[in-house]
Order: sequence, then structure tokens, then C-alpha cells
Amino acid sequence: MSKKNQRFFIRTAVLLMLLMIAPIFIKNEYHIHILMMIFYNIIIASSLRLIMTLGLVSFSHATFVAIGGYASALSVMRLGMSSWTGLIFAIIISVIVAFTFGFILLRLKGTYFLIATFAFGEIVLLIFTRWTNPFGGAAGLVNIPLPNPIVIPGLFSIIFKSKVSFYYLALALMCILLLIAYRLDSGRLGAIWAGIKQAEQLAQSVGINIMIYKNVAFTIGCSMAAVAGTFQAHYYSHVNPGGFGIFTLVNYLIFVIVGGTNRFMGPIIGAAIMTIFSEILSLYEHLAIYQTIVYGIALILVVIFVPGGIVTLFDKVPSNKSKKK
Repeated sequence: MSKKNQRFFIRTAVLLMLLMIAPIFIKNEYHIHILMMIFYNIIIASSLRLIMTLGLVSFSHATFVAIGGYASALSVMRLGMSSWTGLIFAIIISVIVAFTFGFILLRLKGTYFLIATFAFGEIVLLIFTRWTNPFGGAAGLVNIPLPNPIVIPGLFSIIFKSKVSFYYLALALMCILLLIAYRLDSGRLGAIWAGIKQAEQLAQSVGINIMIYKNVAFTIGCSMAAVAGTFQAHYYSHVNPGGFGIFTLVNYLIFVIVGGTNRFMGPIIGAAIMTIFSEILSLYEHLAIYQTIVYGIALILVVIFVPGGIVTLFDKVPSNKSKKK
């Protein structure tokens, strides 16, 4: 392992330890909530960035967050499953939907793909809105049960009735999904996706099945977003189609672009910074209406002055080795 990777893993381990002990020192539940929203948005931004490594921009990503929330909620409320079985059920549903429609949508390129994914997302949200049974119509599903307790006999039990218990659930989901995304990004699949983005015809000429690899990235990214949707549904105890429209999607895109699309850490940094901005603005009623403006200004400034995203600013910080020279 190179020294650069060693430093990265050490810093990651230290940060993870700090996040694990944070609730001991942070007593304000609202601050705990902000951290949870950062974890939640990081999952979605990182999953969207996984698709964008192919040079594609999916306008149906927020819809897959909704699919995860609805699938999990319905599996618990109508089918009598546990919340954890519902989580698996939601992942399976999102994989089936993403993989099936991926074969249709991924044949399109550029603007056509963008428009097609937008249309697909709107159709799904329209179904959720129009079909009162089983989706609850425009009001959505309410009184979604809390996650089932996690009990390990003789060791511990986690009952999801407090902000802290949901905090650790969000942290665990984020860490698991980020680890999966990192292994994919730094492995053979990540190299193939990068090759497809840079020279699709060349990749196809050397025997790479473009459609399969594109669909794998699309399906994994969508299923990760669905996991975030299941957390949101059970945390807020309700889900409705109005929360997954075009403005929500634009926010997700801003997370990735502001942080940086070409680096694994990009969406993590972007989601954290923009979520904090959003929460600060929400504290002041007269400023909350300007959230869209603030997001827009941030996006414009990044595109003009830091085209590669905020993550590239760290490249300009001199290392200890360069200082010695």
C-alpha cells in the first residue's frame, strides 16, 4: 500500500471514530439530525456520481429514492414484513426496475438519455400520485412503522425511538455503501467505466460489452439511492411523491457537481457542505426562501472558478514533502 493510501485510510479511520463518539458530546437533537441528513445526502450523491462516472446524467435518480421508500414502507405495512426484510425487498425491486429500464434508456445518449430518464421518473411519480391504492395518492403513505429493534442476545439491543439510534443506523448505511462504492470505483469495474466514458467506441472495439457495464453501474447507483429512500421513509414515518420532484433532483446534482464528479470524495464533500448551508438557511425563516438562489450561486461559482469541484482545492495544498523541498 502506498503512503498516500495509508494516509487516506488513517484519516478515514480517525474521522469514523469521531463520528462514532459524536453523540456522546453532541446533546442537541437538531445537530444530530443535521449529521444524519449529511449521511443521507452523501449516500444519494455518491450513488448518483457512480452513474456519472460513465458520463451520464440520470434525471430519474430521485425517483429511485422514492421507489426504495415506497417499496420498504409497503412491504412492512401491507405485506407484514420486518423493516429489515423490507430493506432487502426494496433493494430487489429497485434492481429489477433499474436493470429492466436500463436496457431501454441506456441505448440513448446525451440529451436523449437525460430527457428519457426525466420522463421515466415523472411517469413513476405520477403512478404514485394517481394510484391511491396502494400508494396513498398525493398524500403518500403515513404512519410508517419504525425499524424493528436489532437484538443480539447477551450483548446489546438497539430500539429505534431516539435520534441517536437513527444516527447510528444512518452512519452504518453510509459506511457500508461508501465502502462498496469505493471498492467498485478503485477496482476493475471502475477502470472499465472510466474507459467507457473516455472512449466508448474504443472500449467496444476491444470486446467490452458496453450495455452490460453501463447497466451494472446504473443499477448499482439506483439501488444505493433506494437504500437511502428506505431510511428516509422509516425515519420520517411518511413518504409522498411531492418530495421527489425536479427540484430535489437538481439538489442532488448540485451536491455532486459542487464537490467534484471525477473524485470519489467529491460528492461526499459537496453533500456535506451544501447540506450544512441548507440547514443554516432553514434556521432563519426570511432566508429559507433563498435556498435555491444560494445553491445556484454556489454552482455558478464552482463551475467558473473550480471546474473540477471543491475537492480539487485540496490538490493545491502543499504536502509536507513539497514543503521540505
